[in-house]
Amino acid sequence: MLFFCQKSEGLYRSERSPLTSLCGAFAVFLYSSARIVRGENQGVGYRFESYREEGGRIAVETHSGNFEVQPKSWLTLSGDVVYDAISGTTPTGSPPPSTITFVPDQNGNPPPGAMNQSVPLSPMTDIREGGSVAAGFSFGQHHFAPQFSISQEHDYHSLGAAFNYSIDLNEKNTTLNAGWSHNWDQVLPNGFLHSTVNKEVDDLFVGVNQLLGPKTYVNFNLTYGHSRGYLNDQYKGVLFDTFPQGDPESPALEPESRPRQRDRYIGYGSLTHAVSKLKASAEGSYRFFYDSYGTVSHTANLAWFQKVGKYLVVSPMFRYARQGAANFYVVRLPDFDTRPTYYSADYRLSKLESLTYGLNVNWKFREWFWVDAGYKRMVMQGLDSVTSASAYPTANIFTIGGRVWF
Repeated sequence: MLFFCQKSEGLYRSERSPLTSLCGAFAVFLYSSARIVRGENQGVGYRFESYREEGGRIAVETHSGNFEVQPKSWLTLSGDVVYDAISGTTPTGSPPPSTITFVPDQNGNPPPGAMNQSVPLSPMTDIREGGSVAAGFSFGQHHFAPQFSISQEHDYHSLGAAFNYSIDLNEKNTTLNAGWSHNWDQVLPNGFLHSTVNKEVDDLFVGVNQLLGPKTYVNFNLTYGHSRGYLNDQYKGVLFDTFPQGDPESPALEPESRPRQRDRYIGYGSLTHAVSKLKASAEGSYRFFYDSYGTVSHTANLAWFQKVGKYLVVSPMFRYARQGAANFYVVRLPDFDTRPTYYSADYRLSKLESLTYGLNVNWKFREWFWVDAGYKRMVMQGLDSVTSASAYPTANIFTIGGRVWF
């Protein structure tokens, strides 16, 4: 059953935007016919993930649990809970102090730290608690799945609902999918924000899963998303040269200004092929993204799933992503009185690329008990000539988890 999952879009979620995870490929490897056998995935699982950016930047420790049960042949119930602890520092939007003119002291000297060549960082801590529940109803070839989710941080609350429909065709070798989701979000006062504001997000999804043969499986889908309301990052500012600067550690910034609406268009395709002679499978995928900010991104992912002996699967992966800058991205602005309507110095909106590589190991101790562990490294760098290289993070991601099957 395909679920169109809800996700919070709070600050640290955006900070972790390059982070994605392997999902489902091991099951595809074991299930060579690539058909989803409903009712055989009953169980409970737990996962711990540690995401740490180097240099004292953002660190997130995530504990998550999930369950899936099938009380009736036509009914599947599932859910998950998540607890995130976030700490560390994040860029404020200011360029490095060495590029800024500061008010000199009484002796005519610049203040301490004025020659620092790294972007200023601001400390942050937060706790996120969230969860979701879903029910899957199967009536012959038709499958329906409503889902509800909730997420809460000290500065961000989110409620979500989704509905998914799929139909099996061609003796279950073809599955057509469609889904809709809606989020009702509240951004609470903090940073540059002084009152509670609202944000809503809708996503529409259509896709197809197709079995090409006993060893090859493809998936294609298209997503349209629309966000409206407060879309700024309340912690990000922009430097204006017309304002005198006194503190290199905390330059005076003005709040960024993003459009109050955003449209997103996403195309995704993947192919999984079992290599029987090697007891392995390969998976490749491509994702295209375009939005009304003018951002265009391309993401390619490759993974290999190698069975070693009877109980072990080793999975190396490689991902490359490249994006263009938003049409209102700036590093700084010269004059506040002649500022454009929209502007942001958030490095995540700049022209950049990221490379992620890693390895996951899945060990089946028993037919009813699996354990997996993995490591990934993500390196991001800018591709323009104006954004400081110190703005971009390098992160290490460790995961470990287990699942008990009924």
